[in-house]
Amino acid sequence: MLAYIIITVFAILLRPTGDVVRQEDLKPGDHIYTYRRYGLYTHHGIYIGEGYVIHLTRTGVEETSLHRFQQEGGNLCSLRLYAYGRPQLGYWLTRWGTCTTLPQTKLPLEVVNKARELHEHDSFGKYDLINNNCEHFASFCRTGIRASAQTALVSACLQKISEVKEWFLKLLQSKFE
Repeated sequence: MLAYIIITVFAILLRPTGDVVRQEDLKPGDHIYTYRRYGLYTHHGIYIGEGYVIHLTRTGVEETSLHRFQQEGGNLCSLRLYAYGRPQLGYWLTRWGTCTTLPQTKLPLEVVNKARELHEHDSFGKYDLINNNCEHFASFCRTGIRASAQTALVSACLQKISEVKEWFLKLLQSKFE
């Protein structure tokens, strides 16, 4: 019974979520994403219009065609809209990397301008999977806050591990003084 409950919870959490959107329905300033690696993670960007997306990659902030943004190997991934302003419970019951509780605070033109500015100056910083990834970039363009639901739990765990390590080292030092 417990195994059934665990499998059911994981099936709910790992199911594809977010509204699939067609290119003709996109609006400049939309925060979009695609599932990658068989749905293990999501890749995010800001749609800037006329078939182009600005997103953060390992090589920096890039502007690419929507078609290229959707490609993974020989496959084209479905585009989805990222949801802002989700209620706390809905956020925790939804697959990470697809939504946030943060409100949308910027107008679409402001979002596009911020993405263009960060692209022109390649000024979002070096890509880091946990602390500075494509979801951080797109969320920052939309809200002014660097946020990534995909990596928040990992980041919090790493912080706790660091705190425990520091506490343990202090404990050891006090024992040998």
